[in-house]
Amino acid sequence: MKELYQKEPNKNSLEEIIKRSIETLNSNTEKSKLEKVIRDGYCDTFINIDWSKVRLNRTAFINKALMKLNIKGAHYLEIGAFDNINFSSVASENKISVDPDKNTKPTFLGTSDDFFAQNDKLFDVIFIDGLHTFDQCRKDAINALKFVKKNGFIFFHDFVPINWIEEHVPQLRKILWTGDVWKVSIELTKTSGIDFKVILADHGIGVVKKKEEVVSYCNEEYDKLKKLKFRDFLKLNELVPYVDAWEAFKSLD
Repeated sequence: MKELYQKEPNKNSLEEIIKRSIETLNSNTEKSKLEKVIRDGYCDTFINIDWSKVRLNRTAFINKALMKLNIKGAHYLEIGAFDNINFSSVASENKISVDPDKNTKPTFLGTSDDFFAQNDKLFDVIFIDGLHTFDQCRKDAINALKFVKKNGFIFFHDFVPINWIEEHVPQLRKILWTGDVWKVSIELTKTSGIDFKVILADHGIGVVKKKEEVVSYCNEEYDKLKKLKFRDFLKLNELVPYVDAWEAFKSLD
């Protein structure tokens, strides 16, 4: 991963970002607060990945996993419906989508916490792409590990932010926001009873294969991880097993 790191060539980039971000605010207090947030989070290193050149996406891996399981009537769960493009393309007749936004027309209207609190089903494949914050994603991961079958798969979206703006919490722009869900990948790397890797495709696809009936999620470093920023993500990459997209796809044969 480190071979993909590059430095921002524009030395005035930070000042330009601050100027654009605060110009619509009327309160000097709010401007000062936002400027501090931006300066604290700024990192001049980015990851030079063009995701559009990687033809495989989350839908391809989810469907490949369903094919590998070869279970008639496999059960699929999706956390975060958004535009339903992925959900409608998943090759399963028994599928549930969860989202609190009624405009996404999920099969379960409510938060993922609401869903798991009343759920009594086990799933063969679960896809997590809900609220892009560490706290919520780790809740979803812990619940998913309880409700995915042994030898089943859990997929995560947005585990590879490529710059500090994409990763920043709270969200600084409306598009291309991965948030800090990458922190879950650090905990999953240290969780026993699973196989875990991050596929270098589609903004980083985390994939768990559950090997044991009961898995205890590793949360030893929660307080430390909670405080970390994008610059820390760049340092911790060596802990995470990253794999090439096509190699990962072939491994599901």
